[in-house]
Amino acid sequence: MLDAKCPKCNNKAQVRDDMSTIQCKNCGYSDNYENYMEIMKSKAENMADNYQFRG
Repeated sequence: MLDAKCPKCNNKAQVRDDMSTIQCKNCGYSDNYENYMEIMKSKAENMADNYQFRG
């Protein structure tokens, strides 16, 4: 098992060795790896869009 950040509770989740699913024992989040990557990609894009330069 590999570790990943849970998109729902931000705790540690486990990715199956075959990279098929991700599951968080803390909050119960479970999804296939492709959907997980899309969620995390969207979160990263939102963070970048909301970033403001401070001068």
